[in-house]
Amino acid sequence: MEWSRYTASLTADAARLAEVVDGHMDAKVPSCPEWTVTDLVHHLGEVYEHKTLCIKYGAEPQPWPPERPTTTPLTRMRTALGHLLAEFTGRAAASPAYTWYEPDQTVGFWARRMAMETAVHRVDAELAAGVEITPIPEEIAVDGVDEILNIFFAWAYTRWPEECAPVIADGTGEPVVIATGDREFTVRVSPESITVTEGEEDVEAAARVSGDPTDVLLWLWRRVPDEKVTIEGDAEEAGRLHRMLASFTQ
Repeated sequence: MEWSRYTASLTADAARLAEVVDGHMDAKVPSCPEWTVTDLVHHLGEVYEHKTLCIKYGAEPQPWPPERPTTTPLTRMRTALGHLLAEFTGRAAASPAYTWYEPDQTVGFWARRMAMETAVHRVDAELAAGVEITPIPEEIAVDGVDEILNIFFAWAYTRWPEECAPVIADGTGEPVVIATGDREFTVRVSPESITVTEGEEDVEAAARVSGDPTDVLLWLWRRVPDEKVTIEGDAEEAGRLHRMLASFTQ
């Protein structure tokens, strides 16, 4: 995907978030119950500040995090987003940047990651404000499914196996298919490994989860209930995967 598509999505979702939180800054965020909307907006501002420094200096900023500024949460978020977009504008996607994902140390990684981060948190804001969830563009949502399964789940286990081992201890190794848009991912979790393959033919899945790309992505991120997707086969296997993902996506 053209990385300009990520920056456009990021910009649009940040604007939508700012629109819906007006008058709801003290509301609880049901999908992040420890947060108010004020916390949510400050979090996004802090995330944008952090990624700007990761790109600008090519290293993880230390010390971190900074003290919460005295400006309003939305002012902080908008200012930080402006600085982040300026860094994106001045660099190519392949330009080097520090990231926590060792296989991809580029600015393009952060453009993708920030598009996904903002899309999910925009939904958090809509849930807190009690308004209808705006659909995530299909290509962004499907790409987000790829990201959560391959990076947040499978790669994270290879990077932090000891920390992840208790979470996947009850994995059965049975294949669970996640299907949305024009892509299908087969996930197998055992106590020793997590594997994700794509386009696997003739797989006899224990369970299959499918649906609209927005709904599937938000189900994986635990923002919408099971009723928003179609679960076929062994619902317990699908539920087991869903529970495991909770520890990888907080």
